[in-house]
Order: sequence, then structure tokens, then C-alpha cells
Amino acid sequence: MLKKITTNDLTQIALSTAFLAVASLIIIPIGMVPITLQVVLFLLIPAILGPVKSILVIGLYTLAGLLGFPVFAGGVGGIGQLLSPSFGYVLGAMPMGWFIGKTIEWTKNKVQTGLIMMISLILLYTIGIAYQYGLLNGVLNTPVALSTLIKTNLTIFFPIDSLKILIAVILYDRLKKLSFYKRIDRY
Repeated sequence: MLKKITTNDLTQIALSTAFLAVASLIIIPIGMVPITLQVVLFLLIPAILGPVKSILVIGLYTLAGLLGFPVFAGGVGGIGQLLSPSFGYVLGAMPMGWFIGKTIEWTKNKVQTGLIMMISLILLYTIGIAYQYGLLNGVLNTPVALSTLIKTNLTIFFPIDSLKILIAVILYDRLKKLSFYKRIDRY
């Protein structure tokens, strides 16, 4: 049973969505999928807000981008982003957020938190790579082998995203010790 959403909840959702949009503007353009700070917030927001509010944040962010607000990587937006090979990672952030939000409270130390975030990153990659493969081969008629996409994503992005996990774990560990964290109603 869901509780009534409060003004405080709405403020947390709006601010988190704004932070996510700003993090997406800072990019290092390489290949089809740019490197952004997005992943750090895809990891951190559900850890702090819980599964339901993180889905609302990521859903609102996605909707804003598809409606044309320049919130996606590099400041782009619009319905045409559905044809971007990186859009699968935005879609993958929703189940990733749900997983982190549901499981993070069980962790007792940084290693367990990192493990939860690593598992969620694998979920993100699975959805992102599947979307890339389907889009490139089935829609854009640009044949690319699945093994090539997996190899490219794992060799280029996985080491960088592993570093982002480390950053998210450290930030989460520090934030959860602050008084404001205790006031966040996680659901």
C-alpha cells in the first residue's frame, strides 16, 4: 500500500530530477554512447530515496527528455531520442533504480553496497546493450554483432562505470550519516 505523497516527497523528486538532468549535460563524447555523470545519480538517487521515488524521478526525467526538454546526455531531447543507441540505458535505469531502492537497506557495509550497485550496473548494461542491438539491427538497419556491442561496452564503459560505483558508494556512505537522510521517507 502506497502512502500519500507529501510536499516534501515532491520536492525530493523534483530536485533529484533536476540533479539528474544537470549530470547528463556533462559529457565526454566517445562512440555511440557518451560518458556522463548520469550513472552516479542512477546509483545514488534510489539508494537515498528508495524504489518508488527513484522510479518517479527517472520516469519524470525520461518524460521531460522525450517531450523535448534538453535533459539527455549532451543537452538533447525529443521523441527522436528513442532512435539513439544510448536510450536503452535510460530505460535500464528504471529497473536498476527499483533494484537498488529495494535492496540497499539490507547492506551493512560499503562492500555490500558496492555489490548491490555492481549487480544493478549489470542489469543496466543488459538492458542498454539489448536496446542497442535491437535498434541497430532491427530498426536502423545497421548490422552490428551482439558480441561487438558487448565487447565495446565492457572494455570502454565498464571500467569507468566501476569507478562511478566507487564514487556512489562513498557518497552514499557519507550522506546516510547526515541528519537529513534520517528524515527521508524511503518508499
